[in-house]
Parts: sequence; structure tokens; C-alpha cells
Amino acid sequence: MATLIIQNGETSPPGLALETLRRFGHSIQLVKAWKGEPLPEDLGDVDAILCCGGEQSARNDVSDPMIESQCTFLAGGHEAGVPILGLCLGAQILARALGGTVGSLEGGPECGFSEITLNHVGREDPLFKGIPWKTHQFSWHEDVITSLPEGGLALASSARTDVQAFLVGTTTYGLQYHPEYGAGPLEEHCRRTDHFADSAGGSAGLLAELSEHGTNVVRHAERFFESVALFLMPADRIHRGVRHEIEH
Repeated sequence: MATLIIQNGETSPPGLALETLRRFGHSIQLVKAWKGEPLPEDLGDVDAILCCGGEQSARNDVSDPMIESQCTFLAGGHEAGVPILGLCLGAQILARALGGTVGSLEGGPECGFSEITLNHVGREDPLFKGIPWKTHQFSWHEDVITSLPEGGLALASSARTDVQAFLVGTTTYGLQYHPEYGAGPLEEHCRRTDHFADSAGGSAGLLAELSEHGTNVVRHAERFFESVALFLMPADRIHRGVRHEIEH
């Protein structure tokens, strides 16, 4: 039995999430989906699922067999009660899988260190305990969740993105931003010279923001993934075959 990590792009590693889950005793199965590696045929050996970011699009008006395959897989995992966390593209795939919608972000990409605000629901959620209600988090996306699945609850927002974090049920979460990026991936993204970086003022501006916010971003991310490992995907309960329920 293992925690399944779906990596959707070479530049979107699971980073701090992988490090923390391993530290808390998780066995990991890493699927490099962007290389064409297949998902498991069923959920028999899957304890939990982490679906990461990538450069693909999960918009409802885009047809992509890889995205559609993940939608089917994640919908099955949610139905079976498998704990799931989607990050950036992974959150969009998850929302679409469960009946939500994904579209283009009006005004172009949201990149850099956005101020994220937890709402009254997010402030009480166990995964965000010990994290300030307002934090700067690293964003790198041009698509957004435009409507949540039935029963979904928004947990956080930014000035440009209404759904920066959401919950469906008790063990299915999505985050639009990138807490999984540690110091290395953060710097690599801030040094990029593409249109995403240009939308945030270029690499010089991004590196200045990294200098200002990077330490706190990593510190808050470490706290978040410790909560994921303790409350959402606890290895001790998983290995005993006991399904864990978070109380909301």
C-alpha cells in the first residue's frame, strides 16, 4: 500500500510534500504522468493521492486524454473515500473530476507571491491550523476553478482568484497555489523568462519577491504538509487499514 503521487510536469516536482510524507513514514508510488507513465489500474494498493501541477490545461473546453484519465481516477478515489490533495493543475483536475468547472483566468496569468486569505471555513480547517489567515503563497497559473463541485466549500481566495483552496467532503482538498515548492523550485521559477514571468514583472521582480517572502512561504508550507501527514493522510492509520476522518 502506498501514497500515490501524480507528477504532471518536470518543473512541478512534489518537493516538500514528498519530503514530509516520507519523513512521516509513507511509502510512495510516483507516477510521472507527463512522461506517459500509467496510473494504477485500480485503487487496491492506493492509500492516498497527491496530484501535482503541470503545464497542461484542465479547462472544460480542452480535450486531453491524460487529464480525462486523471479525472476518472480521482473521481473514483473520492467516491471510495481515499484522501486526496490536488495542487494547482491537480486541484483543477480534481474540481473538474467531481463536477466543477475550470476556465481561463480573466486578465492573464497570476504569477508570483500572491496574498492568500483564508475565509471563515478555512480558518477552522485542521489542515490550516497554525497558519496565519493571510499569507503570501506562490502562484503560477492562467486557468482557474470557475465553479466548485456540488457540496464543495471554498477555503481561501486571492485578489484575482476566488477559489485558492477548497474542500469536498471530509478528505478531498485542492489548492490552486504551490506550497509544495521548496527553495530550489521557487528560485527556478523566479528565474524564468517566459510570458508567465513577464506577467509578474519579470525575473528581477520575482527574485525580489522571493527574497521578501520566500522564507515564510517555505515555513508555512512545511507546517501545512505536516498537517496533511498527520490529519489527512496519517501513515499509522493507513498502514493499519483504518480510514481516517477529519472532523470539520
